[in-house]
Amino acid sequence: MPVAARVIQYFQRSGIAWQQVLHDRVGNLESALQTAGLCRSQVVVGELLVDARGALLSLVPFGCQTDVKSLNQSMRRQFQPVNSRQLSIIFKDCEPGSLPPIGGAYGVPSVCDARLAACETLYMQSGCHTTLIKLEREGLQRLIGLVKLVDGCSETLPETTGGPGPFTGGVAGEPMASEGRGLRERLHSVYRLPPMPAVATQILQITRDQRSNVEALAGAIEQDPSLAAQMIREARSPLYGFRGTIQTVRDAVVRVLGYDRVSQLAIAIAASKAFDVPRDGRLGLDQFWRHSLHCAVLAQKLAQQLGKPELSPASVYLAALLHNFGLLLLGHLFRPEYLLLSRKAEQSPETELGELERTVLGMGGASELIGLGHGELGAALLEHWQLPAEAVTTARYHTCLDYQGEHEDVVVLVQLANCLLKDMGMGDDLCPDDPLYYSRRLGLDSALVFEIFEQLKASYSTSERMASAV
Repeated sequence: MPVAARVIQYFQRSGIAWQQVLHDRVGNLESALQTAGLCRSQVVVGELLVDARGALLSLVPFGCQTDVKSLNQSMRRQFQPVNSRQLSIIFKDCEPGSLPPIGGAYGVPSVCDARLAACETLYMQSGCHTTLIKLEREGLQRLIGLVKLVDGCSETLPETTGGPGPFTGGVAGEPMASEGRGLRERLHSVYRLPPMPAVATQILQITRDQRSNVEALAGAIEQDPSLAAQMIREARSPLYGFRGTIQTVRDAVVRVLGYDRVSQLAIAIAASKAFDVPRDGRLGLDQFWRHSLHCAVLAQKLAQQLGKPELSPASVYLAALLHNFGLLLLGHLFRPEYLLLSRKAEQSPETELGELERTVLGMGGASELIGLGHGELGAALLEHWQLPAEAVTTARYHTCLDYQGEHEDVVVLVQLANCLLKDMGMGDDLCPDDPLYYSRRLGLDSALVFEIFEQLKASYSTSERMASAV
């Protein structure tokens, strides 16, 4: 299709008049303009930015780039450009290097350089390297009316930069995207991400081997006596209602918990031992596991109601367990900032954690890394450990309010669980307080969602005991 499907749907919903401009297939926007005989001054490009509160699409004239520092000051945010891989996740119905600057089509809020509002005609990329989108006065004004106008949010690129704009390879905006990649590389090289503990690595390898069996899994877990005891204790929980005897890890797997639940829980618990983090405090290990275990159980139960064969409840369970691992990494690598953040979180429980991250964690020498937010930190770690893509994506985007892209259902399930858990004094404070919003996105009946949540609350004491024993 010469125009991305989501863009077409968005234009239809919004009543935006538009036209296609077909041209020979080319590799970037600069070449497309030359082929179509169009002027650079009539082109708008976009740059995708992200911080701990979510993503933002900045629309600027061609030949300009977003003045991120000025935008952050005006919006009181801490945006960073995303890398090309993250772009491909969000704009998954587009060809690489041809990403339309239509944030509303992808659930991303937008700001627009105020100078563009005076244009009579604008061209932009369409999602395909054979087509441009043309908006004339009426359609352009309707589009701009749906975004926020900002003065002075862009700056002209040097002549030597040239190029077609932030959404194409090797062009304006790419140095800023590579800056984000450089931060993650520095996180790997300078701060030495902790290796995954040997037991967790072995269990992960066993789960990926189609020939593995219960005996292999139980044997790996039993190498760590405390981990084995936790699996047995979980199986004996009244939550599962098993009245027989559980003496071994094998009993826990076969009689009560099942292969998937044991393997996923064991991976998460074993992996968490890579961190040297205090147990006490709002961000301590006790609260982390209290939140993570409730979130995992709730998200998995909700996933089972979706009836999607391609959605594995076991994958949802693991993603929910790991989605806040960035907080543990923060405490492990940046202890002074972490302790200060934890203290501030205790003193100001009504303040969003993302806001505290930006104010408190911008004070130290590692602020450029910590400024990425605990979601990006956790995603970098899970990628480093080669954990499943669903877990990586959920860690990265669980604080992105309107995330759309790969593994979207998993991310939204975890967001819904976090939202509901606020009623129990837990949950991610960046999620809206309206669970109906997430229920609608998933297509779940709200009455059923609240029924499942009430069942979880009924087993609260059991889950609390499990969390305190991890």
